[in-house]
Amino acid sequence: MRIELNRTFALRANILLAAFIFLFSSCNKEVAETLTAQDLLDSALKNVDQTQLDIDTKIIDDSLAVWGFTDVILTEPQGVRYKIDTLGNGEKPKLESIVWIKYSGKLLSTGEEFDAGDKLETYLYRLIAGFQTTLPLIPNGSTITLYIPSGLGYGANDVRDSSGKVAIPKNSNLIFDIELFGVF
Repeated sequence: MRIELNRTFALRANILLAAFIFLFSSCNKEVAETLTAQDLLDSALKNVDQTQLDIDTKIIDDSLAVWGFTDVILTEPQGVRYKIDTLGNGEKPKLESIVWIKYSGKLLSTGEEFDAGDKLETYLYRLIAGFQTTLPLIPNGSTITLYIPSGLGYGANDVRDSSGKVAIPKNSNLIFDIELFGVF
């Protein structure tokens, strides 16, 4: 399912990128030529509901305190909490990097796994915002756990699996266990 979700996100991002390029190329060719993956991420971050983000980070912080993780948790500037289980020593990815990851995704509220993959190879900018903002802080060879507020995940939209069942309810905070084993 993650690959399907990433393809859906990538398709939407590519359509958005194409629309921006089309609109700006007819009005201002210089602007169209400078649109980057960072521009797309910045746009996504501007659209995060700050009230919901405040609610989500409190829920995540409370959960981490109950689990006794407060001493080992780091916070990325946009609000993702993360724990480094094993620190690698390789290259850190950039938004334009191709990353290879092994992952499992769970709902913070229930612990229910909604997706897993042994080898996902994709551009970092095609993943959810929480990955895009946090993975550049992590060297290749690391294993980490991300605690992602809903607005940096799938936001206020239900995500359905291939059978139409809601796999990730709207405004769900997410937990991802990730092994970063390739940066190109």
